[in-house]
Amino acid sequence: MSDLAFFQNDISFSAYGASHSVVLLIALGFLTLIFIANKKLSHQQNLMIGRFIAIFLALNIVVYTVFEIALGRFTLAEDLPLSTCNLFAILAPWLFWRPNFKFFVVVYFLVMVGTLQAVITPDLYTGFPSYGFFKYWITHVGLVLLVIHYLVCFELYPTAKSMLSAFVWLNIYVLALMPINYLLDANYFYLMAKPINPSMLDYFGPWPIYILVAEFLAMGFFAIAMLPVILLRKIAITTTD
Repeated sequence: MSDLAFFQNDISFSAYGASHSVVLLIALGFLTLIFIANKKLSHQQNLMIGRFIAIFLALNIVVYTVFEIALGRFTLAEDLPLSTCNLFAILAPWLFWRPNFKFFVVVYFLVMVGTLQAVITPDLYTGFPSYGFFKYWITHVGLVLLVIHYLVCFELYPTAKSMLSAFVWLNIYVLALMPINYLLDANYFYLMAKPINPSMLDYFGPWPIYILVAEFLAMGFFAIAMLPVILLRKIAITTTD
C-alpha cells in the first residue's frame, strides 16, 4: 500500500508551483461561492453548510492521523493536533456548530493572521498527490473559507476589543505549548525553531528574537485583519440604506 503515490511522504512540493497555483485558484472559486451563498441562501441553509465544512475539517484530521498510525509514521512531536490550524480544525464542529461571537472573534484573528499566511507561504513538505498534501490544504484553506463564510453570512463582525481578547488567548496558547514542546522535543507553533520553508518569520531575527518580534507585531497583524471587517460593515450599511 505504501508504494502508492498517495501514501508517500517524499513527493516534493514547490511553493507557487502548479499544484499550489491550482489550490489558490480553487480557493478563490469557493470564496466567490461564499458571497453568492450570502445572497441566495437562508440563514439555516448557510448554517448547514458551515456545519458540514466543520465536520469535514475534523474528519480530515482524524483520517490523516489514522493513515500516519497505520503507516508507522505517527509521532507525538509532529502529529498531535496542537498547531492552531490543526487544533481549530479538530474542534471545528464545536466552534462552528452555531454562530458564537466570543468563540468566533478569537478564531477569526488567529486564522486570518496565521492560517492565511500558511496558505500564501506554505510550510509543506510533501506534494501532490500524497494524503499529506490534501490534508494540509483541506485544513488551511478550509479554515480560512469557513471563517470568511461565518463573517460574511452571519455578520459576526469583530471589534477592537475582540483583538485584545484574541491576543490574550494567543498568549495563553503559547504558554501552554512551551512545556509541551520541551517535553516532546517538538516545535508546535514554531516556538522552538522557524519553519524550514520561507515564511514571514525569516524577517524577524533568530530564535528566540523572532518570537518576541511576532508577539510585538501581533496586534498590528490583527489590525490588518480588521480591514475586511470594516469593508463588509460599510457594504452592509450601504445595502441596508
